[in-house]
Amino acid sequence: LIFTGLQAQRLDAVESLSEGSTFFIQCSYKAFAIYQQQKAWCRMRGEECEPLVETTNSNQHEYTNWATKGNVTIEDSAMRGTVSITMTNLQVEDSDTYFCAYRSYYRYVPLKMISLNVFKELHKWELDSLSVQCKYSTFVHRQDIKAWCQRDQTACKSLVRTGYPSTRLNSKALEDRALIQDDTEKRIVTITMQKLQAQDAGVYWCALYTQSHLIRMMEVRLSVSKISTGTTLLDVTSTSQSTPSGNTPAPSSNINIFILLSVVLSILFILALTSLITLCVRHRKQLKIRGTRQAEDTYDKPEDTAQFDSTEIMESPKDDSKDLEYVTLNFKSRLIPEDPLYCNVEPSQTHRKPKDENVEYAIIALK
Repeated sequence: LIFTGLQAQRLDAVESLSEGSTFFIQCSYKAFAIYQQQKAWCRMRGEECEPLVETTNSNQHEYTNWATKGNVTIEDSAMRGTVSITMTNLQVEDSDTYFCAYRSYYRYVPLKMISLNVFKELHKWELDSLSVQCKYSTFVHRQDIKAWCQRDQTACKSLVRTGYPSTRLNSKALEDRALIQDDTEKRIVTITMQKLQAQDAGVYWCALYTQSHLIRMMEVRLSVSKISTGTTLLDVTSTSQSTPSGNTPAPSSNINIFILLSVVLSILFILALTSLITLCVRHRKQLKIRGTRQAEDTYDKPEDTAQFDSTEIMESPKDDSKDLEYVTLNFKSRLIPEDPLYCNVEPSQTHRKPKDENVEYAIIALK
């Protein structure tokens, strides 16, 4: 659909929003159209309307008519006589001229026209590098001159631009620190700024250069933080490396949190190791004490000549760890060495000398 003189129509509003934001606008049509007519949200392409979303043919018994396509929603309210537009998760590529319109026969009639500017916010440290990519549409010719300029209150001063003979228009503050490259195959302009300084903070345009006039293609709002005495080079490097070059968040305390966690884990490990060593030492001491008690409770005489293949254990109801029980063994003489050996066992609380001279005795501790 072509509209003669549509570009000459004045803008009703200018909106500037950051990436990720939501845009909302209402257009009243009471004085121009009726509810049953189809409504649309158009993106201007030259003098043509590119409908992003349209309402369906409404029924006269319905009070609302809405439709969604992509990140754009349109809602037509019969009660208010307005059409509402919502665009979510805005990106820099959404920057353009838009208008809401109603359909009359075979054409769209504009109701309200707005210029939408979606800018990119970047946060950097001093001495960091900045890399920005600007995509341009098929309406921009490959041979057109592209520029990177810094915006002030009156104009946008060009810093670097593509094309011959002059590709650098750097001010002294940005001398040898800004570079622009144009990939005409991918239709991407890449701007690089090195060794950023605090005074580099400001508003920048990736712009189309035409007859000494700059037309904005993308806007970047840059903030540069100074490196304070309490901020180490390691903190700055770690923050820069962990952040994509296209969208750098504000400085964080990730390094401090990592150090704190490391210290806490180290302390816990040392405590666990100390506890384990203490338990092992106590266990060894207990084993040593038990072995000493057993050695004290058992006494073997070197003069003993009788050897036994089995040992009989006698139990006592009282604690025998301190008192000793005595047993007297009375061996009978044998005529033949092969005869069985017999002995009489007489337990007593005190040591007694056996009746026969031919007797050997042993002191046995009963447990």
